[in-house]
Order: sequence, then C-alpha cells, then structure tokens
Amino acid sequence: MHKNNFDFLRLIFALLVVVHHSFPLSGTSEQDALFYATHGLLSFSYIGVRGFFVISGFLIFPSLMRSKNLIDYFVKRVLRIYPGLLVVLAVTLFISMFLYDGNIISFFKMKETYTYIPINLSLIKLQNYIPGVFGTNVFPRAINGSLWTIVYEFALYCTIAFFIFLKHKTIFFQRIVLLFFIALFFVIRIFQNQIETIHIGTLGLYMFAHNGIYFYVGALLSTYDLQKIKYKFPILITTFLVWVLLIGNPNFELIQYFLFPVIVLFFGTYSTKYLNSIGEKIGDLSYGVYIYGFPIQQTLMHLYSLSCLQLTLAATPIILVFAWFSWHFVEKIALNNRSKVYTFLEKKWSLKTIA
Repeated sequence: MHKNNFDFLRLIFALLVVVHHSFPLSGTSEQDALFYATHGLLSFSYIGVRGFFVISGFLIFPSLMRSKNLIDYFVKRVLRIYPGLLVVLAVTLFISMFLYDGNIISFFKMKETYTYIPINLSLIKLQNYIPGVFGTNVFPRAINGSLWTIVYEFALYCTIAFFIFLKHKTIFFQRIVLLFFIALFFVIRIFQNQIETIHIGTLGLYMFAHNGIYFYVGALLSTYDLQKIKYKFPILITTFLVWVLLIGNPNFELIQYFLFPVIVLFFGTYSTKYLNSIGEKIGDLSYGVYIYGFPIQQTLMHLYSLSCLQLTLAATPIILVFAWFSWHFVEKIALNNRSKVYTFLEKKWSLKTIA
C-alpha cells in the first residue's frame, strides 16, 4: 500500500484543536491567536476540524465504494467511532467522581450522572455537563467540548451512504451526484442568516452544510488519482499562496471551501520521509487526541492555575499517552474485528430475512 502523509496531518489537526482550546480554557481569550490575527476568518481549531472533514470525505467515499453492502459500510463506521467514544465517556465519568464539588453520594443521586453516557452515545443530542463538575473552572461546567463534531461526522457518514447504490455506475455519474450535493450544501450555506436557528437535536442545518461542503469536496477529489497529477507540487504551493493572499477578501469564506481541500489532500497524498511512517511507529492517535484533549485540559485547569502556554505544554504529553492507549487497546482492536462483526450481523440479518 502506498504510504502517505494522512496520519501525520490528522495528528497535527487534532493537536491544533488542543492548542485552540488552551486559550478559552485557561481564560486567556475567547479565541486563539490566529483568530485575532486573521480578524476571525481562521483559527487553529477551524483549520483542524475542517481538515478532518476534508480527509474524512476523501477516505470514506472510496471505503463506501469498496463495501459489500450497507451493513459492511456501517460496521466499519460504527467501529471507528463508537468504541473510542464509549471508553472516553466512561473514563470521563469515572474521573468526574473525584472532581465533583459535593460528596460521592449526591453524585450518584443526580440524573445527569446516569444520562451522561447514553445521551452522548446517541449522537443526536449531547450532554456536556454534570452539575458540580468543573463548575469553578475558568471555562465552567463543560466536560468535553469536542464531541459536537462527531455528531456531524456521523451524520455525513449517513448521507453519503446513499452512494452505495451508485457503486456500479460510472465515475462520471458519481461525480455529477457528488457535485449536486456540494451545490446543495453551498446554497444552504449562503442562506446562513435564515437557517442558523434550524436544529435537529445538536445538529444545526447551517453547520451541517458548512462541514458537508468540506466532506463532499474531499469525496469528489477521491474520485481522481491525485498521485498521478502532473505538477502536483507547483499546484500545491500556488493554491496555498492564493489561499493565504485571499485572507481578508470579503468572499474568503466561500472561496476557501475549494482551496483548502486541495491544500490538505495534495499534501496528504504526498509520501514525505519520516512523516509517512508516523502511523506505523506510534499508531493513529488523532481520534484519541481529539476526544481526550478537552477533558484532560479541563482537569488540569481544575487542579492548577495555568496559563495558556503552560496548559498546552502540560496537557499535550498526557493527551498523547491517553490517545496511544485508546488506539492500541480500544480503536485498533475494534477495527481488527470488523470482519467478525460483519459476518455475525450478516448471518443474523439473513436468518431474520428468511424467517
């Protein structure tokens, strides 16, 4: 299999989110330094999260096309998200017992103690607090402010599942349908002011369209063999320079929907020495970094009074350790057993169908 830079990129994107959260969680400022430097057009978190959606669309669409059926596809998607999510919720709930402001008996009397895991696992609504936990923090109450993006990620997994019925169609036809979805999301995005209040649970229509553009542009670009594109490096550099030079342009937000994915995917499909083997050496830590970062940072702020820089430096190695354990003892094991889960479900489904 051709090596690439995607594991490295995803890890960097996850760490950018950690850096971003250090600003509000330490009370330094509501946003990070990049946000203020670009007058609100970009932030470390913006780059990290949107980069995730671009790469996700680029990798998920080919995975869908290779899937035997929808059961096979959703087994892979569920096993990629839920085992790590379940464990981080359980670990967070356990730690919350010791950080709770009251006594342990009152902790177990609260309804929120028992709803924290199931509500967050639903990926429809989110419960981001338990009364008495992190209540005195600089950024109060929030336990894991990163989980909201997983709701959108899984929703996009569900929408793109439609394409499995087109897997035997020509690539040209698939591209046309992908372009239709991109255009649809783009139109919805333009009417931001009219739709910002429309929500289904945690899922907001505006934010769904916003992230959906990145996801589907990534999916569209996956239908091209980026490895064989001539003058790939000059295109990458030129696109990056145009992206930077357009910061401040009134239409930057709309234009960069199509520039940013090119930068991410052209660099990601490169095979750069040392960067291309990071996944083999330490594992794919990006998801673990992302889901453990916020609660670990909040815990450190609860225990100590840290500046933004101190919080970033103290939290990062701890987060990486938790992410390493998450990958090697939870996520990787779940993914390695996806064929067994699929076979079991296929047999159960067949028996139910026959019955």
